[in-house]
Amino acid sequence: MLSGTVISGEDMVALDGYVVIKNGIIKEVGEGRERGHFEGIICPAFVNAHTHVADSIAKDPPFMDLADLVGPGGLKHRILERAGDDLLIESMRFSAEEMLDSGTCAFGDFREGGPHGVELLLRALEGLPIQSRVFGRPLGTTADIHPACWGIGLSSTRDYDRDFVDEVVSIAKRSGKRVAIHAGEAGRDDIEGALAIGPDILIHLSRAERSDLRDVADSGASVVVCPRSNLFTRAGLPDIAAMLSLELNVCVGTDNLMINSTSIFREMELLSKAIVRDDRQVFMMCTINGARALGMAERLGSIDPGKEARINVFDRNSRNLRGSLNPLASIVRRAEPSDIMLRI
Repeated sequence: MLSGTVISGEDMVALDGYVVIKNGIIKEVGEGRERGHFEGIICPAFVNAHTHVADSIAKDPPFMDLADLVGPGGLKHRILERAGDDLLIESMRFSAEEMLDSGTCAFGDFREGGPHGVELLLRALEGLPIQSRVFGRPLGTTADIHPACWGIGLSSTRDYDRDFVDEVVSIAKRSGKRVAIHAGEAGRDDIEGALAIGPDILIHLSRAERSDLRDVADSGASVVVCPRSNLFTRAGLPDIAAMLSLELNVCVGTDNLMINSTSIFREMELLSKAIVRDDRQVFMMCTINGARALGMAERLGSIDPGKEARINVFDRNSRNLRGSLNPLASIVRRAEPSDIMLRI
C-alpha cells in the first residue's frame, strides 16, 4: 500500500489517501490516512509522446537551421546513415533507461531506417520495463511497414512525393495502424496537406494559426507539442492555450535527442512557467493525454482502479520539495528525478 497525497483519476485531483496495488494492478484508491509501505506524493508515471531515440548518438550539435539539422540529407540523417547497428542499439537503450530513471513509463518513437531500424529498437528495448509505440518511417521510396509498428511516422508532407504519401497511408490504414506526421513546424504551409491524409497524431504545430487549429479540432487528431525542441530550432512556441480552448488532446514529447534530454520534468517546468501557467493541465499533457494519443489510456496514464500501477512516489521531504504548498505544482515546476523515492 502507498499513502500520502495521491494525484488521482484522469482529472488529476489531489487527495489525502492511499493506493492499494496487487500483482502490478491498482486495486483501490481511497481517501483517508492509511499507513502504507511508502508515504509521499503519489503520481502516475509520465508518457513521452514523441521521441527520436536513436538521435542520441550525436548530442548537442551546433546551432543551425531546422532543415540543415533534421531535414532530408541534413546532419541528423548523415550521422544515422554512418552509424553501425551496435552503436544505434546502445544509444537507444541508454535513452530508454534514461526515461525510466526520470519517471517515464511509456513513449512513442519515430523510428528511422525502415523495417531494419524498427528491429534495432526492439532489440534495444529487450528486458526493459518501458512500453513503446513505434512509428515506422518509410525508407526512401519504400512503403514497407514493419508488423511491430503501431503506426507510421512521417516528416512533413513537403518531404515526399504526394502519391508516395497516399500509398504509405493507405497501406497503414488497411492494416489497422495509426498515422502520425510532423506539421506546422518550419511553416504552416504543410498543415493542410497533413490533415488531408487523415492523421491520428500531429507533431509540433508551432506555426499553426487559430484557423488551422480549428481544422485540427474538427479532424479529431491528437497534438504533440515539443516546446524545448521548438526553442532550439526557432520554430516558435505553439499556441497551447488556443489548442486547449478548442478541446484538443494535447500531449508532450521531448523530440530529438540530439538537442534534448528525455526529461519530462524540463518540459513541464517550461510549459508551466512560460506557456500554459496551469499546472494541472500541464501534468495531464504529460500523463493521461499522452496515454490517450498512444492508445494506452485504458492501461496507464492515471491512478485509477484496474489500471497498471505505473507510478512515481515523490519524497515530500526532499531538500527540493520540502515546504511545498501545492504538491502537484511542485512536481510540475521544480521536481527532479532525484526527488523520486519509488518507481513502480
